[in-house]
Amino acid sequence: MADYRVSSEGKEGPFRLVKYFIISGLFVIAVVICLLSVFLYTRSVNTLRKSAENYARLLAENLNYNIFVGFYSPLKSRGIPIDLKKWDQFGALDSLIKDYTYGLKIQRIKIVDRQGKIIYSTEYDLIGKYESPESPLDEVFSGKDVTRVRQEKSVSGTWQSNFLIDTYYPLREWTGNYWMLGVIYGVMEITQDVTDQFGEVHRSLVAIILVAIGLMVFLFFMLILIVRRGERILLERANERKLLEQQLQQSEKLASIGQMVAILAHEIRNPLGIIKSSAEVLKEKENPDQSRIKKLCGVIVEEASRLSSVLSDFLEFARPKLPVLRLTNMQDLIERVRRNLEQELQARQVTWTEEYPGNTDLTVLADPDLLYQAFLNVVMNSFEAMQQGGELKITVGCDSTNLWVDFLDSGHGIKDEDMAKIFSPFFTTHQMGTGLGLSVVHNVITAHGGRIDVASEHGNWTRFRIILPRDGASPAINKTIQRVTA
Repeated sequence: MADYRVSSEGKEGPFRLVKYFIISGLFVIAVVICLLSVFLYTRSVNTLRKSAENYARLLAENLNYNIFVGFYSPLKSRGIPIDLKKWDQFGALDSLIKDYTYGLKIQRIKIVDRQGKIIYSTEYDLIGKYESPESPLDEVFSGKDVTRVRQEKSVSGTWQSNFLIDTYYPLREWTGNYWMLGVIYGVMEITQDVTDQFGEVHRSLVAIILVAIGLMVFLFFMLILIVRRGERILLERANERKLLEQQLQQSEKLASIGQMVAILAHEIRNPLGIIKSSAEVLKEKENPDQSRIKKLCGVIVEEASRLSSVLSDFLEFARPKLPVLRLTNMQDLIERVRRNLEQELQARQVTWTEEYPGNTDLTVLADPDLLYQAFLNVVMNSFEAMQQGGELKITVGCDSTNLWVDFLDSGHGIKDEDMAKIFSPFFTTHQMGTGLGLSVVHNVITAHGGRIDVASEHGNWTRFRIILPRDGASPAINKTIQRVTA
């Protein structure tokens, strides 16, 4: 049993575009997820920074007020200069700050004077040192508060880092409702450890990315399964369709063979019957009249010729020849057809006219014998359409790539419903026709890489236009064409 399979190229065809869109779509989703992750991370960090900044500002404002009321103002009112090197002043300030910040998530608080010297710090070893030149002290002493996020290695030496937020806030003298206009006498630096908050942001972001990747992988495999299922269904249907097409083609071949045999039997039986009856008449007559003998012999010759013509038509259709191409002059070929049909033209009372473009090369690369046969069949078809005489006009035209020949007759034309069937085998509207003439014409012209255009007005005229390529381009139906140049 034959194995009907679709080629790999055909297999990929139906879903190649779908696979392209799947891969492209997943790539776009991956890019969007990356951009979304960056956006979410940036937004989360900014939100965390803003929250820490607001928290530090609120803390600094309140701490500023308490330092001024509880430490700075009493000393100033008594005319005692501030000197944190004295233990009583340092202890008072340290107790005030630690009592106020007790239980709050503050890693360190520093106070820096205008010379950048650290005069107080909850980390005592920093007292007396100078602030880094990169610190925004000048900006803060101008009245602005500044918040910065920094990252430093963990003390434990692990690969993880600590995320710190430093808020620099100006220390002012409190002046009632207009304390923001008070004199700045120092800078307070509040450091918050937000490593846990950053870790939570990172974990949330990683969870989002992992979920998105999982969904992408799941979606990808689901789509692949759907595509493969669709491919299998299409392959099964393609195999079924191919099998049905082959069965249909086989049925059509058998039907065509049956139709051909029936037509051939019918076309052969009639001439044979006439030949038989004529021969029987000649046999029964002992002394037949010579004129009678001549007449019956003429009938036998006529029917034998008709029988030969029918067989020739069937052979030409059943075994088409491959064209042997050589340079052919179209005007010479048409004149050859006219010379061989001079007696037919007179007998049918048909007027033959020809029209050619002036000073134009009318040669094409073609098989002159096959074209002669095709032109002869077209002309004879036109003769059959002109029962009471008429006019047949042949016009030749050309351009740089093609040459065409128009056969315009004044016959009864072709009905609209018959136009699509005129080149079908065994289709004929004539009583004595086999329906193979125009099929042979179509095969010949197609073998030359050309085409036939037909136009008609029923009851008035019909025009067959045969278009041939000048270079004799090889048609798709032939495997090999021998080219012969004259």
